[in-house]
Amino acid sequence: MTLAPDPRNLMSPRQQFTTFLIISLVCHLLGLAAAVYLIKPGLTPLPVTTPVEIVNIPREQLKQLPPVAQPVPPVPAPRKPVFPLPEPLPKPRAVPAPRQFGNAPNIAIPKTLPPGGKPGSPGGGEKGTGSGKTGSKTAEPGPLPFLSQSDIDDLARKGMPERKPGEDSVTLDTDEFKFISYNRWLKVKVESVLAYPELAALSGYQGTLYILFDIMKDGSLGRLEVLKSSGYKILDDEALRAIRATAPFQSLPDDWRMDRYTIRAAVLFYLNGAYIR
Repeated sequence: MTLAPDPRNLMSPRQQFTTFLIISLVCHLLGLAAAVYLIKPGLTPLPVTTPVEIVNIPREQLKQLPPVAQPVPPVPAPRKPVFPLPEPLPKPRAVPAPRQFGNAPNIAIPKTLPPGGKPGSPGGGEKGTGSGKTGSKTAEPGPLPFLSQSDIDDLARKGMPERKPGEDSVTLDTDEFKFISYNRWLKVKVESVLAYPELAALSGYQGTLYILFDIMKDGSLGRLEVLKSSGYKILDDEALRAIRATAPFQSLPDDWRMDRYTIRAAVLFYLNGAYIR
């Protein structure tokens, strides 16, 4: 005989769905917890601390310890001295040459000759004198009315006296690097004082003289002498006056390690100006 099912054991579809949902949720939670446990990152170990004890060492033991080398600071590279260029003084205005000296009409000022000698003659003879002979001696080139910087440098080099044995002098156009900046300043400074003597300009005097002078460590002027005269005392005196008026000079840089700086220079006087090279 078949027994009828107990109505208490029968579950409605709604109850069955609820039971299934609860069981599924529990299973998912268990799976998530297992995944988190298995893939959790490793813990960073804490740093190990070492205990340190500060003690005072007796002086007797300190003296027995080897000396500790102190770090040596780097030596700065020597800086190249910079000499300020002085402002050049205005050159004196050209003095207009008079047609004659005094009241006598037959006394005229000396005239500048062209490079080929006196005008009007192929060999240098004076025009209108009837003499074209010059003899065996060739007339020297006359002064140039205008000179370029290249012409001035060439004239200064041509007659420069040679350095004496044992002398440590240099010229202003030396290519030794440490002197270039100082020499450039020196030329501008001297030429701002150097002037063409008025009487020499009126008389047509011109020429080149060569001098030697010492600049001491503190910038003062040492010896000053003329190595080769220009042939005119008025020009020589003006060159020496300009050197003395320029002193004191800039003191010599320490990295030169020189007690004096000896210079051989050419002073040029031409009708368009005065120069030192």
